[in-house]
Amino acid sequence: MATHARPTPIGLSPAQLRNRMIVSARRIITEHWPRVDRCPMCGCGWPCTPTVYAYDYLAKVRQGGWAPPEHRGRR
Repeated sequence: MATHARPTPIGLSPAQLRNRMIVSARRIITEHWPRVDRCPMCGCGWPCTPTVYAYDYLAKVRQGGWAPPEHRGRR
């Protein structure tokens, strides 16, 4: 079986795709930013699953210390 290069989704370069994923992860974190005990979007306990995945992705691309600008220092 021959192996083929993976097609780039919607014609993006690897760098463009990485940047879009970083923006998406940051948006998820911002939208699901924690309240005292519940995620405002999901209603589940903090940390919610989407936020965990977003932080994991950012950590893998060396952006793990990111927090929404208005919430920095309150982690």
